[in-house]
Amino acid sequence: MAVDGALTCVLIAVMSTALVTEAPHEFLGLALLALMVAHLVLNRRWFAALGKGRWSAPRVLQTAAVAGVVLCALGQAVSALILSEHALAFLPEIPGSWWARKVHMLCSSWFFVLAFAHVGLQWRGMVARIRPLRQAKPALLWVLRAIWAAVAIFGVVSFLQLGLGPYLLGQVEFAFADYDTPVVLIGLRYLCVGVLITGVGHYVGSVLRRRRQT
Repeated sequence: MAVDGALTCVLIAVMSTALVTEAPHEFLGLALLALMVAHLVLNRRWFAALGKGRWSAPRVLQTAAVAGVVLCALGQAVSALILSEHALAFLPEIPGSWWARKVHMLCSSWFFVLAFAHVGLQWRGMVARIRPLRQAKPALLWVLRAIWAAVAIFGVVSFLQLGLGPYLLGQVEFAFADYDTPVVLIGLRYLCVGVLITGVGHYVGSVLRRRRQT
């Protein structure tokens, strides 16, 4: 849980600083990669069990999300080796920035989306491990759902404000820095988008599980 929480916070920070503070962004990126590796190691039993059991729709969707996250992480790591000017400045210069920048932006955007979709798809299991939420009264659960709905609405607006659509479609050749918006506000926008994606992933997984039981 500690690694997952740190991974979420660093991911938000990495996305928020991408176009504002270059050096912190690179060092946060290294931290994100380290936490990603730790997360995979801690969940190695999940990978060992891939060849066992039935492949239900939720399991297929979850596996696809994980595979996408891992592939995007590899794309980020490889492109960072070429683009880094601070954290990896000790390495010899590697040609290919013309393609690495586009790959890095594409992989970063999809990593963000797929990572939060992955969280949403396993949200029920995560909640089951948190005793206060597991024992919460129905009234409290409805209050939490209302809060999520409000944040999710802002998440839709933030998705448009951040212009994530073109990034996900690979239509952005050069990203322009937004120095007029505070980093904290950018981070809040990304957080709300993450909450939106998590909720969508959770409800999609719930619908698929209900169909399986009927």
